[in-house]
Amino acid sequence: MLFLCLLFPLGFLIWCRAQGFEKFPKFALLAFMGLFPSAVFCTYKYFFSPFYYLTQDSFLMNFFYYFLRQTLIPLVVLTAVFFFVDGKDSVQERFANIFPFYAGFYAIYIPFIVLCKDLPYPFFTLFAEPTIYFFMIFSLPKICAKLFETKGAETKALKKVFLVFALFAAILLPAVIESLWTLGVPAFLTVILTLVYLAGAAVFCVIDK
Repeated sequence: MLFLCLLFPLGFLIWCRAQGFEKFPKFALLAFMGLFPSAVFCTYKYFFSPFYYLTQDSFLMNFFYYFLRQTLIPLVVLTAVFFFVDGKDSVQERFANIFPFYAGFYAIYIPFIVLCKDLPYPFFTLFAEPTIYFFMIFSLPKICAKLFETKGAETKALKKVFLVFALFAAILLPAVIESLWTLGVPAFLTVILTLVYLAGAAVFCVIDK
């Protein structure tokens, strides 16, 4: 439970340290801006429209449910709000600075989703699920910033293809992994996909430096 609650805040602090703590006030403000809509939304869901999902036997049904609820809708709304608020910077700069906003929102949203599930909480929901979504919001801004990079020579076509592939992998695989786990596929398959996803995101972020 402690890991679930501390992953996003600690990840945010580590990210701030890498960026330089002189920018911490700006990043902290962005994180709190992300916390507020998440707290409001989760409070509303808890009291008026609680999460309760009846698992389907169809992979596609589960996939679209998880993809829309935990990836597409939150990311689209958050990105739109952030781009509206931060209208002065270039697209690349906005993506480079959007992680704290994502982290603030998901720091409440993911624990809320997990804790709304039935007891006892399995290892996947307490450890794997939050880690997957943390790596998603950590790698996604880097991928998008690279896609919209304007400095230097034009991005080669092959690199563009790789970045687009990485983008789709980053946003689709979390829902794929969770859907497979929900359907009760062999544990080793879920573990392998999770490790591949985390390793891929980590390698991309290291190469990006």
